[in-house]
Amino acid sequence: MREHAIADIADKSDERHETSGYRVLYDGQCEICQACVSWLRALDRENKTICLPISIEVLPNLDSRLKMDECLRQLHVVTPAGEIHVGWDAVSCLARLFPSTWFMGVVGQRFPFRNAGRLVYGFVAKNRYSLSKCRGGACRVAKPQTVRRQAEVGAFWSCYTLGFFIRLPLVVWAAIKGAAQRTSIFARTYHRRLVLLNGKLTILFLNGMLPNTVPLLFGELFTTILYDGIAIDPGSPKMRRSLARHLREAKPRFTKVVATHAHEEHVGNLNWLSQAGGAPLYVTEMTAQFLTPFKKLPWVRATIIGQPANLKQPYHLLGETVDTDSGYLQVIPTPGHCDDHVVLYDPKEKLLLAGDAFMGSYFATPNPDVDSRKWLTSLERLMELDIEILVEGHGHIHTLRADIPDFPGVVMRRDPKIAISEKLEYLRWLREQIEAGFQEGLPVRVVEASCFPWGNRTSWESCATDECIRLLSFGHFSRTELVRSFVRTGGDQLPTVYEVRMSGGE
Repeated sequence: MREHAIADIADKSDERHETSGYRVLYDGQCEICQACVSWLRALDRENKTICLPISIEVLPNLDSRLKMDECLRQLHVVTPAGEIHVGWDAVSCLARLFPSTWFMGVVGQRFPFRNAGRLVYGFVAKNRYSLSKCRGGACRVAKPQTVRRQAEVGAFWSCYTLGFFIRLPLVVWAAIKGAAQRTSIFARTYHRRLVLLNGKLTILFLNGMLPNTVPLLFGELFTTILYDGIAIDPGSPKMRRSLARHLREAKPRFTKVVATHAHEEHVGNLNWLSQAGGAPLYVTEMTAQFLTPFKKLPWVRATIIGQPANLKQPYHLLGETVDTDSGYLQVIPTPGHCDDHVVLYDPKEKLLLAGDAFMGSYFATPNPDVDSRKWLTSLERLMELDIEILVEGHGHIHTLRADIPDFPGVVMRRDPKIAISEKLEYLRWLREQIEAGFQEGLPVRVVEASCFPWGNRTSWESCATDECIRLLSFGHFSRTELVRSFVRTGGDQLPTVYEVRMSGGE
């Protein structure tokens, strides 16, 4: 379904009869309205409708007969012929557009169903302000102070829960589709090596009996990156057999081993690979502190990924650059995903080895040591770089370069700078939502829900996966952690907070 800029959909009154498409004006403040719009988008495969949140910019240009107060009270639909349907009649009009809902739309215009529909719709519309907390990113539409004053948390949860159940079939379908996609990508990368840039860049996909559950359930691949003679992030102990197999079969040459940060799936084989390859090991000073000794992991993570051993000498500390076979890489601190994180940048190739500093534009279930305010600053710094190839620490590549061949599910054909800017925009919106929520004195779970409004497609598409991650990790990776990541105080010394949270302390 189409969503257009105001300039694209605005019609003068003398032109409205020539407009194609049914223009749907809905209340972007209401979770129920957002839920119904999601269904409309799922049904509208032929782009028959244009959904527009009500705003003072849209209405005057769309049709001079539309009034703000009337549109805020009930759903309005403007047909291609210029007719305006309101409330339940608008719902019936839209239902008749699609084969699967056509019968409901026809019956909904007949007695007594039309009367019943108008009665129920009228009740919901009349109590709209009490059924919404004016959250979900649309609280500037109209009368936000009235909404905040009249709405209660209980009403918010009623509305939010109803919105969830309206979308539940979509959530289930998205979960099934996502599982099929993850299984396909896992099968294509199992025991694979991806050799790129004439051998300068190689991605080794790592596996393990229990670690394999992560890419299958959540889509997070495990890798070791080889770039210009440097081995980066050699995986966890439970992936060591897979890494050893790659070394035997490919016999890659590397002269250094480097870690981007201290998380277990990146550092569990540092000393082992350094000894096996006869290559010196390089880490940052902060990473070395975090790894000596390595903190005890929650039993779930230790069981699935593996508890790394403590970092042992000899190792070297990374400086501002690290030499490669044909040049050098800039070592750029990028705290956020964790305090010790660094990325490696090749200015000659315009290639960024991002580690976990970039994990897709949308990432909703971070680890407990994330500081999203620092992450925002780090991403802004990365935007200053000239990047043509971005390699994530979990194997995905973002590039438009023709010398990087297609590999479905791994190579993303998009400008890396655009991907980073979308991530920045998402984090800034989250920061605004969370700050507003805590200023209003809302509970953490209400703030969390407001950060994932059902009107956002990603909220319900990733709902099943996100909640599965929460359950499997006992809450250590969750949407709640995303909210907490924006409210770290200056006194929170990470990973001290991380250790307390992992051990179940207050």
